[in-house]
Amino acid sequence: MLDLSKYQSVGEALKDALDQFANEVCLIEADRERENERLTYRDFKARAHALAKALQDAGFAAGDRASIIMTNQSKWLISAYAIFFAGGTLVPLDYKLTPDEQWQLLKHSGASVLIAEYPIWRHLSASAGRMAAANVRTVLVTEAPLNADLSGVRRWEEFRDAGEPILVPRERKDTACIVYSSGTGGRPKGCMMTNENYLEQCVALTSLYPFGPGVRYLSILPTNHAIDFMVGFFGPFTCGAAVVHLRTLRPEYVREAFPKYKITYVSLVPLVLKNLQKGLQARFDALPPGKRKLFNALVAINRALTKGGPRPASAGAYSNRCMRHLAANFAPSLSAARLQNRRPCNSSTIWEFRSRTDTALRKQARPSPSMT
Repeated sequence: MLDLSKYQSVGEALKDALDQFANEVCLIEADRERENERLTYRDFKARAHALAKALQDAGFAAGDRASIIMTNQSKWLISAYAIFFAGGTLVPLDYKLTPDEQWQLLKHSGASVLIAEYPIWRHLSASAGRMAAANVRTVLVTEAPLNADLSGVRRWEEFRDAGEPILVPRERKDTACIVYSSGTGGRPKGCMMTNENYLEQCVALTSLYPFGPGVRYLSILPTNHAIDFMVGFFGPFTCGAAVVHLRTLRPEYVREAFPKYKITYVSLVPLVLKNLQKGLQARFDALPPGKRKLFNALVAINRALTKGGPRPASAGAYSNRCMRHLAANFAPSLSAARLQNRRPCNSSTIWEFRSRTDTALRKQARPSPSMT
């Protein structure tokens, strides 16, 4: 891992990481059974620098704001790094918002650049709210069909210039991201996250959940989410780990990704856990009657034993076989929200599971400066 104490900005730290871990795999993107692409840090750098050079040649400068509205994919991270490298402030927006809501936030943020994937742009371009966000001067659209009408916007894949971009220095106190969140309700508010916020958070996170070459993180939460931005981008990249993106989050493909890509970490919210449970339960229901009866008996025992709280020893006694179907490398999941009801976790026998990978990683963990 890089010594983040010597860096002033997210872009500066990521630049050195791309050079230090040049030959390591940093991104894997899959769509159902097909793997779309696998990038090393060197591949990632070549794509991102070409985009950063085009942004700079188009007049994008230090402190300018650029927004990304995109599902989880390699182009999200490539675009974000190019923005940081050029000295910009990233405005990641939720792709699940309505087009009018997205235009309102684009106007409020003052973003001059918008990067969106084609299906999202189709809805944005047809929205009446587009006229209000006159500050958005450059629009880049990814994966647009060749016959698509893109009048007034540019193809992301073609927006690149030759030559090396210039890393624009930023200070720790400068804003790196404006993260919009409505919290538990109400209108979204823009949270001004500085470079120092992310650098210090990364040190604290990796002291508890170490990343490194060979470690793989499955990105399920939207990357505009503060949790996934850290553990699905900045954290792994500063340590030489790899991020796995799935273009579909159907439970059967999420489940198959664990052993296929040897996943180490994943961040979840209760809804995702419930969907995974449904997928696993469908397989359990298809077991022969004898095996299904035995499984149901074990689930009942686990529920009784964990009624007052999780019991790692008893749950682990019969969860190891289930977990090996996910991945031998799997370490603990990170919860991005409080679990009001842990029964779904208990019934699928994964809560409080500790694997050999988890034990080994925790031995590597360094104490966070804030904890010493």
